[in-house]
Amino acid sequence: MNNQKHYAAAVSAFVIWGFFPLLLRKLVEYSSGEILYFRILFSSLVLLIVIFGFKRKDLQAQRAFFNSLDSKKKWGTVILTLIGGALLTINWLTFIYIVNNVNIKTASFSYLICPVITAILGYLLLKEKMTVLQWIAVAFCAISCVLMGYNSALELGYSFLTAVTYALYLITQRRNQGFDRMIMLGFQVLFSFLLLNAIFPYLIHKVPTDLNFYLIITVIAIVFTVFPLFLNLFALNKINSATIGILMYINPLINYSIAFIVFEEDINVIQLVGYSIIFVALILFNYPNLKKMQASFGASNA
Repeated sequence: MNNQKHYAAAVSAFVIWGFFPLLLRKLVEYSSGEILYFRILFSSLVLLIVIFGFKRKDLQAQRAFFNSLDSKKKWGTVILTLIGGALLTINWLTFIYIVNNVNIKTASFSYLICPVITAILGYLLLKEKMTVLQWIAVAFCAISCVLMGYNSALELGYSFLTAVTYALYLITQRRNQGFDRMIMLGFQVLFSFLLLNAIFPYLIHKVPTDLNFYLIITVIAIVFTVFPLFLNLFALNKINSATIGILMYINPLINYSIAFIVFEEDINVIQLVGYSIIFVALILFNYPNLKKMQASFGASNA
């Protein structure tokens, strides 16, 4: 079966996310809280339109499935969904803050180490197995992080916070099986919006009045949030999550290119060595999946 359109969808999603810092930097004069609040608000509106406009039957099916669960599983689903919404909120806030107040390199590093951290958490929390080659890659990753921390402990801390929150989000969603991803995301974003309203005075001191701000936020909500999520979910219909995990590296690689070429962020020797080691680690970590992806892509062209 030809899966090229699914590969194209996955690649397109990560390419779109890779260019996100370009638009985000246009809002550098606004606080991270302001950007996050209105991104969540506009994304919630878009998701509500999508779910109630195009996924009503799926929503009814999901409701019936939820009602069929026993009380323990219902509470587990609710708790995992709410935790996922809280983790997304923290992750998006830290990413926005890092891009606009620290540097794009740090934000990119977060998503380079994220799959490795996800695998470690999966091993610790879900008892998922890891190969010897992957543990060697983890050791290389640790060396890289030591070097990055030596260069700037604060930047490494921001990277870890962003990576760990997204890794924990992925872990919680692995436990929430049997539910439509887009509908669950809608509930999580709505919960995030409720959380942000609870701390509204701390996030926003003055509501933005510039029309350009809202135009950019609308583009962020549609083009850089909901649309690539659609592409990613479409790709997952035919491509396994391991392959998606490899293609995800397109995102930080584009981020790095933007950081060095567009915004002329500098890189010192320690960082260069650290990045080199992490790339070796990622090749080792993903080597089995790279072979599977190559075989799968070859079969899709047959």
